[in-house]
Amino acid sequence: MNHLAQLQADFQAYLLDDAQGTSFIEAVVDDKKVGAKKRLSIYHNAYRLRIIEALATAYPKLNALLGDVLFDNIAREYISAYPSTYRNLRWYGNQMREHLLTTLPQHPIAAEMADFEWTLSLAFDAEDVPELTLQDLATIPPENWADLSFTFQPAIKIVRTRWNTIPIWQALEADETPTKPAQESTYQSWLIWRKKFNSQFRLVTEMEVIALNMAMAGATFGEVCESLECEMDEEEAMTTAAQYLATWLQEGMISAVKQK
Repeated sequence: MNHLAQLQADFQAYLLDDAQGTSFIEAVVDDKKVGAKKRLSIYHNAYRLRIIEALATAYPKLNALLGDVLFDNIAREYISAYPSTYRNLRWYGNQMREHLLTTLPQHPIAAEMADFEWTLSLAFDAEDVPELTLQDLATIPPENWADLSFTFQPAIKIVRTRWNTIPIWQALEADETPTKPAQESTYQSWLIWRKKFNSQFRLVTEMEVIALNMAMAGATFGEVCESLECEMDEEEAMTTAAQYLATWLQEGMISAVKQK
């Protein structure tokens, strides 16, 4: 490694609090106004402040939920635990949920909020794909529908919560005072997707989650109907599956159809 490359590596190690960077101060010249140690501390602090700003941008409701002081502490711990390997700060912060499960186990709603916010942002940045409509299916004979399978947009994700995380997110989004964190009686499933240029979400039943997961895995419409028959009669299963499909199409979640 040449001298310049070594200096750059040592400077990076210094910024990241790596032991390798402890000697970097020897390469910095003192002057009469500001000593080398203070000059380096400016860069050290600026690096963290920029990343904390990026994390606050990625997790605005988590920041509001925790408060600025606690969020700042959590962010600094995150920076130490997960040094950035990204050239684009947009993707830094993807392990915040796991970090909060470890550092704030007494406040599980924090990890849920992080998971929800990150998933919303991933939906927004997901690849653009065509949207299939009900009209696109109008030419397919009804007797062939059982053999249809669908391709879904890549933005779709299911987030499960046990706390009133989403109502709190909604209150903060509306600049309202949220209710206090409280545990729900059961887990709830939230469907996240993108419609045009906006991330969307809604509460879904466990039955719809099962049907959606099957359809996304490549099951045919007929196979989805059969799975629902475990909970209802054949006619009701077909009606329910058709309602799910119509909703998914209206919400722009399906991008293509194929027939076996």
